[in-house]
Formats: sequence, structure tokens, C-alpha cells
Amino acid sequence: MGGLFMLVLKSWWLVCATLILLPCAIAATLSIQAIEGQNAINNIHRNTAYEPVVEVQDTDGKPVTGASVTFTLPSVGASATFTDGAKTLILQTDALGRAAARGLHPNNQTGQFEIRVTASYKGDTASAIITQTNAAPAVTSSSRSGKKWAILLGVIGGGAAAAAVAASGGKGSSTTPQTPSTPDQAAGTVTPGAPGFGPPR
Repeated sequence: MGGLFMLVLKSWWLVCATLILLPCAIAATLSIQAIEGQNAINNIHRNTAYEPVVEVQDTDGKPVTGASVTFTLPSVGASATFTDGAKTLILQTDALGRAAARGLHPNNQTGQFEIRVTASYKGDTASAIITQTNAAPAVTSSSRSGKKWAILLGVIGGGAAAAAVAASGGKGSSTTPQTPSTPDQAAGTVTPGAPGFGPPR
């Protein structure tokens, strides 16, 4: 009887300890905070994207230095690539606990996509998602009219220049006034009816 009582008591303490320690065991010890790039819109015409920057923090909200951070891009649909054309980039957090996925370039497909971010440090892990959108902004009417005016002015300017050249008999115009040339002093005179060329009389 006493042995059975001790067995039940031990089992009770084991259950209580499990219930107490279980939340601590499953509690996340790392977290990932998106610093830049969340909900960004990338311009596929200019091939520019907002590079995601994350910060890895511990349970006290302090930055974790030396954590391994992996950025993963979608393999199909709207997405992007890193500098070397890869879909995955692995970095280490700096002294501020941050990792920046530099060299991000969008592909030519419009739409929303997710960048999956995972971090690990001394056996602890965390994950997060950064959402971005690839867009193709339309050319505005003001920029179109500006281009049209530039072309029109170029045509008018070219026509005016051609007209000026035609009026001058094919010679180019000059803004510098021509100075009448001074006739060279005659080295001699020609006397009508008298053959030969001699000194002035």
C-alpha cells in the first residue's frame, strides 16, 4: 500500500513538473524583426527592389550577434534574385543583430510574393515572412507630352537651320560678322591697250 502511494506521488510530481517546464521548453527564444523591405513595391521597369533588412532578437528584445540568417525567394511567379542569380542568401548578423539582403533584383513578373526568413543561434530558431510586390508603373501623360515637345522642337530647330543654310547658298551661317577684306595693294597696274605689266606710273 505504501509503495503504491509513493508511486502515485512520484507520478503526480512528474506531471506537475512537466506542466510547469513545458511552456518554458516551447517558448521561442529568438525573434525576427523586419527593419526594411516589408510591404515594399519594386519597379520591374527599372529593375530595382527594396532590399530586406532584419534584426534577430533574444527573449529580452536584445540584438543577437552572429546568428545565421537565411533569405529564401519564391522559385516561380513574381519573385526576385540576389546578386549571383540565386534564390537563397545566407548571412550572419552584425554587431547590431542585423542582416541585410543586398543585391536584390525583381524578375519581370508582376504580383505579390513572400521572402521567407529563418534565423538560428546556438540551437534556437525563428522564422518570419517579408511581403513585397513587383509592379510595372505606367508612363504618365506628362512625361509623354514632354517627350513629344522635345521631338517637335528638335524637328522645328532642324528645319530652321536647313532654311538658313539654303538662304545662304549652302554655306553655313555664323554669328560672327564678316569683316570686309582689304584688297591687297596692287603690285602694279594694267594700262589698257599697252601690252605688258609694269610698275605704276
